[in-house]
Amino acid sequence: MKPQTYCNLLLLTFILVIATGCSYDFDYRISNSVFIEDDEKPGLPIYSEKGYNSFGVYWGLTPFSTARPHDQSIIMVRNDSCHIRFSGSTGQATYTLQVSFPEYTPHSFTDLLSLQDREFDLTESKCVISLFSGRHPLDLETKEGSFTVKKAQNMYIDKELQSVVLSGIFSFTANIDNIPITFSNGRFDMQFGEENFFYQQETE
Repeated sequence: MKPQTYCNLLLLTFILVIATGCSYDFDYRISNSVFIEDDEKPGLPIYSEKGYNSFGVYWGLTPFSTARPHDQSIIMVRNDSCHIRFSGSTGQATYTLQVSFPEYTPHSFTDLLSLQDREFDLTESKCVISLFSGRHPLDLETKEGSFTVKKAQNMYIDKELQSVVLSGIFSFTANIDNIPITFSNGRFDMQFGEENFFYQQETE
């Protein structure tokens, strides 16, 4: 084999090794997300507990998810309630699904570990669903459903605590502008830390 050909082969092998290594790498920062589509539920992310910052649910027959550009999902604690705001897109428009927990006021993102294995009946006042188009709330009335946090865990990067990952499932039926609709096969795998956890209690 000629020296030049041998060098070219070595160079090609080196490039392939680097490309292969990078293709499966994921930077576990709050600002990043990865969307792995569920083969059995097209348009939705797989259910995961990895901190992928993915979210999705069927809004009727339309996927509403993080597959397309969307705002950052956040948690706001205001007055006597905690609000988890999942942002996503239907492909036509961006929306925010807000899950509110009255009388639950975590002081920091580390307190979110208390949601581990919690299941909420959406017909009760302990968990309230709202839907926003931009900043404008839609006229949504929840009929029945549930919201479950199956896993709440700390996320460490380089041995430093960066966030708490909340992973779980949900589904519900509702009326939007008096028209019945079903939100089904919902799942989420989100990180919440200093960048997207906001404690905004009013001071007297």
